[in-house]
Amino acid sequence: MSPTSIPSADDLSRDVQLREELIKSFFSLIKSARIHKSNNQLIVDAARNMVRAILALGEDNGYVDIQIIGRRIYVTEKKLMIRPETVILFDSFIDYLGRRGVRGLRFSTQIRDARGKDIVGFARMFDEADRQERPAPHIQDRIREGAYCWAALIHIAEERETSPAEARKARGLKSYFSVMGSIQEMALKLTSNQATGLSKARRALQNMVDLIMDDEPLFRALSTIRFYDDYTFSHSVNVAILSMCIGKRIMLSKKSLESLGLCGLLHDLGKIEVPKNILNKPGKLTEEEFEVMKRHSINSVRLIVKIQASRDRKTDILLAPFEHHLKYDLSGYPKTSSRKSVSLFGRILTISDVYDAITSPRVYRRTVLPPDRALGWMWEGVGKDFDPILLKVFINMLGVYPVGTLLVLTKKRAGIVTEPPGDAQGPPDPARPWVVLLKKNGDKSFAPAGRLNLAEKDPKTGAYPYDIVRSANAMDYGIQPMEFIVN
Repeated sequence: MSPTSIPSADDLSRDVQLREELIKSFFSLIKSARIHKSNNQLIVDAARNMVRAILALGEDNGYVDIQIIGRRIYVTEKKLMIRPETVILFDSFIDYLGRRGVRGLRFSTQIRDARGKDIVGFARMFDEADRQERPAPHIQDRIREGAYCWAALIHIAEERETSPAEARKARGLKSYFSVMGSIQEMALKLTSNQATGLSKARRALQNMVDLIMDDEPLFRALSTIRFYDDYTFSHSVNVAILSMCIGKRIMLSKKSLESLGLCGLLHDLGKIEVPKNILNKPGKLTEEEFEVMKRHSINSVRLIVKIQASRDRKTDILLAPFEHHLKYDLSGYPKTSSRKSVSLFGRILTISDVYDAITSPRVYRRTVLPPDRALGWMWEGVGKDFDPILLKVFINMLGVYPVGTLLVLTKKRAGIVTEPPGDAQGPPDPARPWVVLLKKNGDKSFAPAGRLNLAEKDPKTGAYPYDIVRSANAMDYGIQPMEFIVN
């Protein structure tokens, strides 16, 4: 398998959008039907979007299934990926169905012939079922009695308990998106000149620190999450995570890790004041545009000062965001004559910020460095751009092939790095990590095809089953590594 056979994000977007639209429109229809008449435009639009999604997704089978397994939603047996825009919607939808004892729904493409008032009637009936002693049987009886031949409840034959790996992943994702939501809310309020504080972000980060202390590998995996449209915010969370992982490695206290995480979360806050045409400009910035971009460090400090918090709290988190582009030898920006050196937090943020930036696709730069080559590039700047000791800590933490790296293997296979090298016959080979092999699905997406220690030799031949041909960046090919790493 070569990366040229891996689908781009654009190849998958239509399919993903349809599945998300089905959940969004069905849930919107239910909520709108509570308070509006059937001819209300919100209801009409939600019903139309719902039917359109069902017809598109059910074109081959004649029906579409929605299933809840654990805390994840499957539409036509494909798991919906959690994104910042969907995390609250999906959680609410899962809880909503759970209160009605429903784990699975099937919609037939016969819905194309249904009258609008019947679709709205189904939504109202479904919503009101929680008033019944046994909601699910009530819904099933009403379906049989009413004009709803295009709908059915389905039984999930082997309802499995959430595995430890899934529970671990769910805790991590909840923490990740809670922190991300806090910085998004803060940025929105600052942009709107509304008062905002640090309390929500601090609570979210305190929870994340506790989880990192127990499960650092999970959060290194979570730091591979990438979003084109929410780059500034996902980047801020990733920088916070990577910085706290470095801090843990050098044995900072939990209180210091919390402050370091806040610095990472707020380091790019000033970018909300950079014009979008500069922030997302394709191609090289002009000298004037770059001068505007460089002000974001100072803007971050100015915005942090505006946040409602104690003077001591703000003092703890002002310096590192100001310094994160200053560089180890002070040759970066903002230019300053008063600094003799960069603070510890500033040096940590510099490493985390650069690594996540050069391994993350942007609206204007879809092709980026694979993680292993990014570390090699960073090492060329040791002593000038980066603190030598901290960069060694960072590289040792991530390994030769960092978690989330896409490896092209021999025998036309590919895999996502999930863990550092494991024990095999003798000392671990740093260049042979654990991977999840990938296999093609019929719709150009990929599924896991087994976990493999590349350091293990065939007991019969004494040879490695697979060799590494080269590395690649998973997001260049529409692969979100987190979907494969934790499980």
